[in-house]
Amino acid sequence: MASSPSFFQRFFGTRKGRDAAPQPVSLPELVLSARGLAKQLRNGPHGNRRAGDGHEFWQFRPHQPTEPASLIDWKQSARSPEPNLLWVREREQHAPRPLFIWVDPSASMRWRSANSLPSKHDTALADALALGQAALLGGEDVGIPGFRSRFSGHQALPRLAHALMQLPPRDDTGRDAVLPSLTAVPPHAALLLVSDFLWKEATMQHCLAPLATHPGRIALLAVLDPQEHRLPFSGSVQFTSCEAEPDLTLPATESLHEAYQARLTEHFSQLEKIGKGQAPFFRLHVTDHPALPILADCHTFLRGRA
Repeated sequence: MASSPSFFQRFFGTRKGRDAAPQPVSLPELVLSARGLAKQLRNGPHGNRRAGDGHEFWQFRPHQPTEPASLIDWKQSARSPEPNLLWVREREQHAPRPLFIWVDPSASMRWRSANSLPSKHDTALADALALGQAALLGGEDVGIPGFRSRFSGHQALPRLAHALMQLPPRDDTGRDAVLPSLTAVPPHAALLLVSDFLWKEATMQHCLAPLATHPGRIALLAVLDPQEHRLPFSGSVQFTSCEAEPDLTLPATESLHEAYQARLTEHFSQLEKIGKGQAPFFRLHVTDHPALPILADCHTFLRGRA
C-alpha cells in the first residue's frame, strides 16, 4: 500500500459529489487578509524587533579619544567598574535580504472538500502574501522565481498578490515541471515555497534537488485540505482527479487510516532531507486550522532568528 504510485493521487471527493472548482477569492480580499496577518506577525511575540534604522546591538567597546562624545553610551559608562573608561554602543548593519515566493498554481490546489472551507490555493496565497507583506514592511524586496522584477515598499502588496494570482496553471500531462527555474534567484535570498507537495517520488526528487545547493534559507509550507490530512472515509469510495490521473477506488477505506497517516508522515519527511547541511524548514497548514501560529514560525525562520 505504501509503495503504490496512486496512493498520493489528489482526492477530489466521490464521483457522485464532484463539484466545479470554487471561485477564487478576490484580490481585495486577499490583500486585506494578508495585511491583517502581517500586522499580527510584526506585532506578536515573533514580530519584527529590529530598530527602525535597520541596526541591531552588536557590542560595547571603549571610547577612543579621537571619536566625538556623541558616540558615548552614558548609561553603560556610568555602570563601568572603571570610572575613567567610557563605552560606545556599536550596532551591526543588516543588509536587506530578498525573499522569493512561489505558490503552486496546479489545478488540484483549487480544490476544497466543503463549501465552508477555503481552497488550498486561496489558503496558500493568503499565507504567502502575509509573509511577503511582513518582508516588505521590514524593508526587504520580494520576488517570484521566473520574474525579472522584484517588489519593494509598503504599497507593493497588491501588485505582488496580482502577480502570484496570475501564475499560469500547469497542463494536465504530468507534474514533471512543478517549480520554475531558480537560476536567477540570488544565492543569499530566502525562498518560500507553498504547495500541497503531494507529488510523486520521482517528481519530488527532480524538482527539489536544485534546492539542495541553494545557500539561502528555504521554507517549505505544505497546505492540505482536512480530508487529505486525515482521510476521514469509510466503506468503498471512488476518487477522481482533475490532473489526468486515473480514478482510484479504495475498498474499506476505514482500514487504511493508519497506513495513510504513516505514508503521509513518511512522504513529508522527504522534504526535510533535501538540503546539504541545514535542512529546509517545513510546516504544515491544514485549511481549517488557524494560520497565525504557523506563519509566525515561518516568519521567524525566514528572518534568520530560528
